[in-house]
Amino acid sequence: MEPFIRDVSEAAIDVLHASHQPDRHEPDGWIDRALLAYPDEFGPVLASVLHHARRCVLAIGDDRSKAVIAPDACGDARTHAITRARRILARRPTESERRATALVQGTSTGLTVAIAHPIPGAGASLAVRIQGEVHPDVVYARANRIEASPSLRDAWAVRCGSASPCSVWFCDLPSWIGGQDRMAIELAPNPLGFNEAMLIAHQGGGRVLVADGSLRERGESWIEASVLASGWSYLRADRTMGSSLPYFPNGAPYPATHARVPDADLFAICAAHTWAGSLRDALWLRRLPHFRVLP
Repeated sequence: MEPFIRDVSEAAIDVLHASHQPDRHEPDGWIDRALLAYPDEFGPVLASVLHHARRCVLAIGDDRSKAVIAPDACGDARTHAITRARRILARRPTESERRATALVQGTSTGLTVAIAHPIPGAGASLAVRIQGEVHPDVVYARANRIEASPSLRDAWAVRCGSASPCSVWFCDLPSWIGGQDRMAIELAPNPLGFNEAMLIAHQGGGRVLVADGSLRERGESWIEASVLASGWSYLRADRTMGSSLPYFPNGAPYPATHARVPDADLFAICAAHTWAGSLRDALWLRRLPHFRVLP
């Protein structure tokens, strides 16, 4: 193992190697291509991790991943890619936010999420993506801000040590998603007007919650969830919804290109310092026995 990786997170990489089992589920390993194409543009600490990942991709990665991490020939494309990645990094959850508990409840009427910190740029509604650990489909939904119920306030006081959450959100939930043992829930600002869309374009940021228990038993129970960074970013109006009401009336997530980091331990360090490229990767990252050691 090379010294610069140990300097970045010696304890984390040690416990990851110690817990590695040959038959464990491997991640997709997706890391945003801008991070690996321009590793020196995001600070010296992160540069050492990204350089190591880039060399890994170039040495043993698939041909597509090798191709996408080539730097852009056009200066404007380079500037856009770096600026976008920097904005996402700047809006990652703080350490206190990542260590705070979120609560999730699945019932016959839908999904309720309560969080302890603001989502950057969030207004009255959120765009939501949900993926369970077993089912391959990603569910898209729209969540609205609601008031905390008495049962939520009671659960929050016991589990989170404060009177009430920062915000509470509710969205419809397909019946089959409640049968998932674990799920990742991505929450992103959903602009409702042009001015709000412009604000979110520059200041918005997403969050990924990974529920630590199963929603198989629907009812009044609240399940704890961990907060992870999201790679969501705003780009342009959504033209994919046809005649139905769009979840992104004034903007849609940027369709990022990712490269696959073929080493699972190295991917875990990269994703912990930046963000996981897929909801499936977020589930895998949270499953690690020593997840809390990661930055």
